Amino acid sequence: MRFNKKTAIILIICAFFSLTAGVGLRFYNALHSSSSDILKEVQKNIDSGSAQYRTLKEQGRFNILVMGEDNVDSSKRSDTILFVTIDIDDKNIRVLSLPRDTRVEIPGHGMQKLNHAFAFGGPDLIKATVEKYLNQPILYYLVVDYDSFPTLVDSLGGIDITVAKKMRYVDRAGKLDINIEPGLQHMDGKTALNFVRFRKDASGDIGRVQRQQQFIKALIKKAYDPSIIIKIPKITRQLIKLFKTDMSPMLAVQLAGFIENELPRNRILFSTLHGTPEIIGKLSYWIGDVKEAEMFINESVDVLLSGNGNQSKDSKYAGVSLAYSNATDDVSIKQQDSNGSSAVVPVVSKEDILKSVKSMSDSVAVLNGTGKAGIANQVATKLQQLGVDIVHMGNAKHFDYQTMNIIYPVNSSALSVKTAENLGILLSIRSSLVRQDKQAYYVSLIIGHDYKQILSRLDEMIEITNKKEKNKL
Repeated sequence: MRFNKKTAIILIICAFFSLTAGVGLRFYNALHSSSSDILKEVQKNIDSGSAQYRTLKEQGRFNILVMGEDNVDSSKRSDTILFVTIDIDDKNIRVLSLPRDTRVEIPGHGMQKLNHAFAFGGPDLIKATVEKYLNQPILYYLVVDYDSFPTLVDSLGGIDITVAKKMRYVDRAGKLDINIEPGLQHMDGKTALNFVRFRKDASGDIGRVQRQQQFIKALIKKAYDPSIIIKIPKITRQLIKLFKTDMSPMLAVQLAGFIENELPRNRILFSTLHGTPEIIGKLSYWIGDVKEAEMFINESVDVLLSGNGNQSKDSKYAGVSLAYSNATDDVSIKQQDSNGSSAVVPVVSKEDILKSVKSMSDSVAVLNGTGKAGIANQVATKLQQLGVDIVHMGNAKHFDYQTMNIIYPVNSSALSVKTAENLGILLSIRSSLVRQDKQAYYVSLIIGHDYKQILSRLDEMIEITNKKEKNKL
């Protein structure tokens, strides 16, 4: 698709909520389109007999795939993959982050990691792959070049992001040297790009997805700052090369108007594809829960926000998945996984610790998933100090676990499942990493390469319980 520079400027400054959230329409505030006008514009480009047309006609919504293109290792890949549903009739937008390691069938290439589709065939192939995987028609794609992020962020005057823990990562081959301190940070463009690119943490691909969402939300918030309006001319010059899309310039402007003028801010929802990590053929994959994704895509927004639906798990979207949160929400958003469970929030009282331990009525095995000698014994000893009953210590099936996992036998009793879940709560292990495993004989804690974090947490809890006892004396 080719268009002149003037049209390109209109497209870029108005194009898409994922990075600018309607800022451009403040500059072109005369451009207002009704919902019916937007739907008519979309209908121009699709076959009246297609699934896309039926979805649009019957439900008043359509889907877009947003990708972040990274050239960090001299090869193009998509590290950010967002499935976006825009509901014109019901006035809501849903953003589903798809982990790049999601195991999918790529047409012509078999079962692969999702981001391989971008390397094999660019945006068209990854678009076709996601369509098949989610069984959802996708009308348009939008590709954002990571290399352009610094100029965008700097043009906005930087963004504010709360960093949960120190981020340190060096990759000489990829020319990465990341060093970001914890706490509220005002980031320039280079620092923000490093925040998005950071790879080395216990949460792996899911942690990367959470940081990408955190970045987008911070950018959206900054874009709504009235002081940014005077910077529009400078910003537009920087953004010309930022996007590649098969969307028409007219539709981009109309969508910007829809977002700015008609879309309630609390009806932009974020979620991540739920699932579990799995090693297949010595490769790490994310096995997504497509049925759960379908619920997020299709369920009423009011139900998702209220948590009053037939499925109690609906409530996980309430409050934590909104794009327009206060700045103080950044940490809580980052700390919560796709199931709404805390990933790093510490247990702060002896009562909380004792309650979690007491609820574990089954014994626990501790398995070494790192290869580090003696680590299983260290962790088991500390758990015993807290009152957890340890039944076995040994090695996991391999030593490549990057983060802690909890597994329990298939067809376990309710007591075993509850023990596994509460052990996860005690150690702040994401609920997506607490799962059944056909090779498990006991409720088993598998120690990953993030063991220092767990040891520190256990020491903290032991100190809390001991301090309380001393205070009683």
